[in-house]
Amino acid sequence: MNHWLKIALLSSLPVLSHAHTVSPFILPDVFDIKGSNVSLQSGMTVEKFFTPTGNFKTSYILTQPNGQQLPFEAAASLKRFNVAEIETAADGTYRIQTKDAVGNSGKYALVDGRWLRVRPMRAPMPQAPKAPEAPKAEAAKAPAAANAQPPRMIAADQVPANAQTLEVKNVFIAETYISKGKPSAIPAPSNQGFELKLLTHPNELYSGESLKAQVLFNGKAVPNAEVDIFKGASSLSTDKTKELPAVKSNAKGEIEIKFEQAGIYLITAAYPEANPDNSKKPQAESFTYGLTVEVIE
Repeated sequence: MNHWLKIALLSSLPVLSHAHTVSPFILPDVFDIKGSNVSLQSGMTVEKFFTPTGNFKTSYILTQPNGQQLPFEAAASLKRFNVAEIETAADGTYRIQTKDAVGNSGKYALVDGRWLRVRPMRAPMPQAPKAPEAPKAEAAKAPAAANAQPPRMIAADQVPANAQTLEVKNVFIAETYISKGKPSAIPAPSNQGFELKLLTHPNELYSGESLKAQVLFNGKAVPNAEVDIFKGASSLSTDKTKELPAVKSNAKGEIEIKFEQAGIYLITAAYPEANPDNSKKPQAESFTYGLTVEVIE
């Protein structure tokens, strides 16, 4: 299918509600290469791949069938997405990855035993006239707010001077695989940062079959990790289910995703996942991952 026609068909879908608010993606115009070059689009999406909603600064790494890695840059960087083109002369499988893609960092402060997200100071708002204060005797009788939740954020100007602080680096990772002729072996994991080690070749996926993979962080299995799957569809599709059931990794970090229908899918994950326990120190890096694959009949 023509690349830009594919984008048009996938661009009019409703926003999906999900815990991972944004996901990076790479979308090539073809996964089964016939010619000597391939174009691609990359960006961020809150609609899980179907419509680019924002861009992010990145370069790319192309891993060729012989294992050689070639860096390349976008041909055009637009407000909502990048456009790039690569040469594919040799037969075999190519991996395309983002490189050094970092979002805005987050700052946390340890206050009274809780790690609170530091919110930048805002311009002061006009103050409304104060209501008369209740007599102290009556104020003492006022009931406490029901189900009061401890704070999760703190304004920057409220952070104690001696509070321990931490900057959290947000890393975006997007990748995809394309093949020319017979698919060849895919690269081994680097054992650095967050990765999805594919145990099934991503260019040999057929409807009714499964993709098997292992979730890794610094080469170690990540158990109980949630991985989400979203299916592309045209606005004329009678199948309105775009979000498939999430899967969780087992004790060995392994997952299995079964595809009932042909199509293009975005597989996403975040690491570490959101933790409601503010007493736990955040990790110095957080990762948001997106893998694009095509499933054929």
